[in-house]
Amino acid sequence: MTTLDALLADPEWFPETLDTSRDMIRFARVTAAGLRATPFLDQRMAPIVTDRREAPLSQAVKTWRSDKARKTHTPAFIFHSAFCCSTLLARALDAPGTCLALKEPDILMALANALRVDETLKRDARAANQIVDFIFELLGRRFTGGERILLKPTNSANNLLPHALRLKAPSLALYGDLRSFLVSVIKKGEPCKAFVRLQYNIFSLDPGGLSAIPHRQAMGLTDLQVAAMIWRHQLELFTRELEQSRGNNPVSLDFRALLESPAECLAAVSRHLKLRHLPADLTQIANGPVFRQNSKDAQEEYDSARRDAEEAELDARHGETLDLIVPWAMGLNLGQAFDLPLPRPLTVASAG
Repeated sequence: MTTLDALLADPEWFPETLDTSRDMIRFARVTAAGLRATPFLDQRMAPIVTDRREAPLSQAVKTWRSDKARKTHTPAFIFHSAFCCSTLLARALDAPGTCLALKEPDILMALANALRVDETLKRDARAANQIVDFIFELLGRRFTGGERILLKPTNSANNLLPHALRLKAPSLALYGDLRSFLVSVIKKGEPCKAFVRLQYNIFSLDPGGLSAIPHRQAMGLTDLQVAAMIWRHQLELFTRELEQSRGNNPVSLDFRALLESPAECLAAVSRHLKLRHLPADLTQIANGPVFRQNSKDAQEEYDSARRDAEEAELDARHGETLDLIVPWAMGLNLGQAFDLPLPRPLTVASAG
């Protein structure tokens, strides 16, 4: 029988999800290689799971906190606004022995939503912080001594950014411009339009911003207007946290820099996130297959030139609509004004 202590001690017992209403945390038995090879650590990680165990969440937190000798590591974070090459960046930074990139663990989505809907956690900041800290530290367990954990939450979990900053975790806010965001929604078709409406409902549970818009008014928005609103909601959150932060954390990055100067950008991100890659390794990665593959399906060839061509074609076909929605959305203010580029941009050395 696997004990709670064993679940907490062994990083191969990966925290898969939680449910605060049932006081439950579930662990899945995996390997580092399996985590590394899986594009997204949600339901799509099922093929790499060999066993599962559940435990009382409250008892797991208590046991974790009671072990004074336990060595914990705060992971680094890539937060993002969606459709801005965050998976590509995480894959490029993943390097055995140096960095293990965990891409969109489902438990972070469950945690983010618990903070939105669990009335106890909403009333008790201390209890909320304890659970967040526990999950971050649990995900930060290292499979090998020198290998730093990098977390890329889904963008629906961007409300975890203030907690990462509270813990002084090295953090990056990756984003793109609104027009590119809308073109991506158009490109992905009806499933993506449904996705952005779901995200609107999720983000409307956050304080301020979308929550102030009456439901009847929101129902009158077009799909692309909804997409524009969730883009704005996220960039307002990023701006607020970037402006309120102190020291050199966090920083922001327009994803176009990654596509235009991959080697230099990877070096700058690695330095900021304290990942300790060797410069020569990053140059090799930048010139290797990662930037010539679909980041969600390594079997498909895909690079920045193909992306640009597809976007240009869609922009030409939908230009009239985009020309209306982009200035409309940029003229809004859900509570936080901002301009592009966002504050605190990451310094990226010039190529050559």
